[in-house]
Amino acid sequence: MDWTALSVSLQLAALTCLFLLPVGLWLGRALAQTHFRGKPLCEALVALPLVMPPTVLGFYLMMSFGRDAPFGALWHRLTGEGLNFTFTGILLASLVANLPFAVQPIQRAFEAMPANLREAAWCSGLSPGRPSCASSCRWCGPA
Repeated sequence: MDWTALSVSLQLAALTCLFLLPVGLWLGRALAQTHFRGKPLCEALVALPLVMPPTVLGFYLMMSFGRDAPFGALWHRLTGEGLNFTFTGILLASLVANLPFAVQPIQRAFEAMPANLREAAWCSGLSPGRPSCASSCRWCGPA
């Protein structure tokens, strides 16, 4: 068994989850509870990695991570290293490829929440930005 490959895979999975959870919660809630003109375009961009063939997505990411591409050149200027064939590049590619799997279920869960439940929480003094816990609990702290 190749322990190095297993270690890299576990690190990649852990960091992908760590970064995608807050981004998925923020973006899923924003897409579910706000209405703006470009919302269909944002939802389409989030879903784009799902409809692209993996080889095409990988090719586009590899081209955009190169030193000749604007993003790759900016990254190289900031850090002094490239993105292609590095762990950071693999992590960024994993974040892009897995973004729809984090955002879409969270968005659907927020959309399934009845509006009158949110309104009742607001009437009880809970601001829209706070967690939805109306009482003191070990996760949200004192109300």
